[in-house]
Amino acid sequence: MNNRQLIKKYKEVNLGEVSLPVCFDHAEGNYLYDCDGNYYLDFTSGYGVTSTGWLRKEITEAIQQQLQRSAFAPPWLPTQEAIELSELLSSITPSHLTKCARAAGGADANEVIFKAVYGSRGKKGIVAFNRSYHGGTRFALTISDAKTFCLPQMPVASEHHFVDPPYCYRCPHGKKPDSCNLECIAVIERLLEAEKNIGAIYTEPVIGSGGVIVPPKKYLQRLRELCDIYKVFLVFDEVLTGFGRLGAITASELFDIQPDAISFAKGMSAGYAAIGAAVINEELAQGLKKYEDVSASFAWTPLACCIAKTNIELIIKEQLDKNAVIQGKHLINGIQQLFREYLPYQTGEVRGLGLMMAIEFVTDLQIKEPDKKLAQKFIIAALRQGLMICCAWDFQSIILMPPLNITTEEINDGLGKMESTLQSICKKPASVHSLHSWTA
Repeated sequence: MNNRQLIKKYKEVNLGEVSLPVCFDHAEGNYLYDCDGNYYLDFTSGYGVTSTGWLRKEITEAIQQQLQRSAFAPPWLPTQEAIELSELLSSITPSHLTKCARAAGGADANEVIFKAVYGSRGKKGIVAFNRSYHGGTRFALTISDAKTFCLPQMPVASEHHFVDPPYCYRCPHGKKPDSCNLECIAVIERLLEAEKNIGAIYTEPVIGSGGVIVPPKKYLQRLRELCDIYKVFLVFDEVLTGFGRLGAITASELFDIQPDAISFAKGMSAGYAAIGAAVINEELAQGLKKYEDVSASFAWTPLACCIAKTNIELIIKEQLDKNAVIQGKHLINGIQQLFREYLPYQTGEVRGLGLMMAIEFVTDLQIKEPDKKLAQKFIIAALRQGLMICCAWDFQSIILMPPLNITTEEINDGLGKMESTLQSICKKPASVHSLHSWTA
């Protein structure tokens, strides 16, 4: 069956998302192939998952070897693979985070951390951010921006409070970077003064699905200070930002901030197995010990632990965090030049860190009205040119997250495909400075 037939069949029997007219067949290197034989340069990493690229020989060989030992173990029994993964995670996270708690994915990891928060101090209140996403389980949905992302709006506990993120391009206080006095942080401080049942602040160090919103470094520093003053745990959701995505192994390293807990998933296993982790400090660990282990039966199987360890070691060995810095700068510079030339009045902002970036479209530069139709149009047009990209969950921005092992040649190929996409949208011929001849 071809793409069209398979997509129709899929919709008949499955409730999974179908957002692009493509039925996935296989992937290799940094290219995806559909069931019609078309191939696409991958600038999504499966939404931040395939951090080391697709079909890595090192990982498939580790899987084959591990399968000769064991794929699954009873969750109440320790395994050598779980010990080794815990030691590796401890080595790449702040030294005060002393324990690892297993999880089956990012939402599960965030749930585990909440149980630890409640077990430690008995406080159920959470501060979360508009435009943030923390997972699809019940608790994770209650601290995600369900309205913006058209998610199930679960009954939210009265102790949960939402605040605006440091979205400098759309500052609700009307400030510019040179006039900012962290008014958005002052809102949080007033909230912490008034509400005594707040146990934790959950934040994505760089908000992902909400449009790759990068905070000023001083913002996260002040957030850490407030958590210390008001005895509130600071939780970094690094499901998207962890393992080299931003140009450092963790965002806590990049921003020089020490959270009390970090949740990991996605790029942790490069998509070869479902796994997540909560790395927490000693107080949270003691709080979690009050309960029986309520993690998923399939959390941290020997196979999943082996895969995650192999993948993380690949990232470290190949210095893919450093590659994210080099290739990210090349990509974002190319994007800025491209969109200034072809869409100067619709490109609101280009922003990002490492190999995680967004292009926000507007109908007018002064009014800043989002142009969601243009974002959707660009994604489909890029697909026709052989480039797969993704978007923010509200379609306000397109998002690019290439695999961390992307090469300069592949970046140039992607820029060329973006130029062809812009030409098709703008009906404008190529410039004399065609990106196909660019070098880093």
